Order: sequence, then structure tokens, then C-alpha cells
Amino acid sequence: MYGLITTFSIAVSIFIASRLVKKKKLDENILYGGMFWVILAGIIGARIYHVIHYWDWYSNNPTLILTLQNGGLAIYGAIIFGVATGLIYLKIKKQRIMDWIDIGGLLIPLGQAVGRWANYFNQELYGAPTSLPWGIYISPQNRIELYKDFEKFHPLFLYESLLDLVLFLFLLWVFNKKTHTLKKGSIFFLYLIGYGLIRFFMEFFKIDPWKLLGLNTAQIISILLVLIGIYGIRKINPNDKTTGN
Repeated sequence: MYGLITTFSIAVSIFIASRLVKKKKLDENILYGGMFWVILAGIIGARIYHVIHYWDWYSNNPTLILTLQNGGLAIYGAIIFGVATGLIYLKIKKQRIMDWIDIGGLLIPLGQAVGRWANYFNQELYGAPTSLPWGIYISPQNRIELYKDFEKFHPLFLYESLLDLVLFLFLLWVFNKKTHTLKKGSIFFLYLIGYGLIRFFMEFFKIDPWKLLGLNTAQIISILLVLIGIYGIRKINPNDKTTGN
């Protein structure tokens, strides 16, 4: 189910992207070629991030590093490697980056919203124990040692899925708004700000966050994304309010 849902989330994103590319009269061959490399790089990056996070365990079980059927794909690794690969691909193909990145910025949160449900079937990405009615049952073998005696936990995957869906709907509204004054590239930078904020606050609910030098790694990346997003918005949308699309 993990693989099926992940594949479905990618397929949905590609389908909608193809419609947007036609609408914007862009080259579909660039889309499909770019998506191949972006997806490949995203999977590799997601796995690398995950393995580094749990290196103490993988260093003792190196044969499982390439075993993906039990999960272990970290979204920040996918975003970093996927976006970087996409930009390189567009440069190689001599494409105007600003013509493309809004499509990515719009569809990434949709893919995340759908893909997060893969965590449900693998019983991962849950928070602290809870007695709330929407708490999810986690089987004993998938519980963190500290909470072995608890059965129901906060469904962090669900919280993030819903927030990602809200972000997608907001970006779609901005994308389709004919009178907006935001220029090309703004959707992508708004995504960085939106998801950076989502992930930053979600990390407070995690019970096993990855920390480096005592700092929450995901929150550091989240802050960087927000800052990059704010800088990008200000850079391409000067104070003179010049419109552009």
C-alpha cells in the first residue's frame, strides 16, 4: 500500500501538470522528461535523508538501506533533491525556469496531501499518545519504546495531509485568480513559505525528531524554506506593483 499510494500521488500530480502545461502552451516533452528525473532524484534524496536520520540503526543493518517496501522516505530529502534536479534539467534544456516552477509549487502540496496516507498503512508519522476520538491505533511492534503501553496516538500524517490540502487549495486559488499582481514564480515561493510553516509547527508534535547539535533538523530546514520563499517573493514582485504573469 505504501508503494501504491506513493505512485498514485505522483500519477495524480503528473496528470494535473499535463493539463496545466497544455493550458500554458508549454512543451509536454519537457514536462515528462523532467518529471522522470525529478521523481528519481526525489526518491533517492528522500531515502538518503531517512537513512542519515536513522544512521545509528542502518549502520548496523546496511543491507536494509535499499529496502523501501517498509517505508522510509523523508519528504524534505525529496523536496531538496527533486527541486534541485528539476532546476538543473530546465537549465540543460534551456527553458525559462519561471515558466515552470509555479506548476511544481502548485502540485507538490497536492502530491504530499495524497502521499501522506502511505504513512497510515505503515503506521508511521504519529505523535504522542492521545485519548481523542480520532487517535489512531498503532500496533505494539511499531510503537516507540517509550510508549509501548499506549495504544492510540495523534495521527500526524493526517494533520499534515489536511494542511497540505489546504495549502494546495490556496495556491490553486492564487494560480487561477486572473486579477492578481503576483509574477511568475510566486506560486513556488508561496509554497516554500506555506510548507515551511506547516512543517515547522508539526515538528512540535513529533516524539522522535531528528536533532543535530541539539537543534531540530526539520525546523532548521523549514526556517530556511520560509526565508527563501520570502526573499523570492520580494525579489520578483518589486514594490512598484507591476503586474505580470
